Parts: sequence; structure tokens; C-alpha cells
Amino acid sequence: MFKCIPMRFTKSDLIFTGYGVDILKKNDGYYIRYDDGTVATFEKESKITFDEAMKAQKSESNAYEVIIATQSREGRGRPQF
Repeated sequence: MFKCIPMRFTKSDLIFTGYGVDILKKNDGYYIRYDDGTVATFEKESKITFDEAMKAQKSESNAYEVIIATQSREGRGRPQF
């Protein structure tokens, strides 16, 4: 017999898409989602600040800077790109 396990879903709103990124607003803050650049398509989602969310929407280079900042913050040592 199967047991039903409740799943938790977080409500999210897509507030921007462009420059190769999506900016999402969730209950607990803002997130940037982008393709991580590996051979297989894998979307990476990282938590960002409100200011970073606003910055990433301004230009492609700003979006890139926010991605690099999240990778550094997440302890990858150096940017993935």
C-alpha cells in the first residue's frame, strides 16, 4: 500500500526574463535562475537580494555580475563561466 507524503510548494512569481536569466519573487525573497553552462541543460537557482534583482534587470553585463556574485557567495571558489 502506498503512503501519501505531502509536498511543500513555494509560491513564486516570475518578475523578469531576459539577458539569459529569470528573476523570481518567492515568499522568502528573490532568486535568479539561469542555465549553469554545462553540457546537459541544468537550470541553477540562487537566492539574491532585492538590489541584485533590480541590477540584473538593467543589462546583460549586470545580470552576469549578479550570477558571478552568487557563485562566489555559494562557495564555488571561482565563477563557473
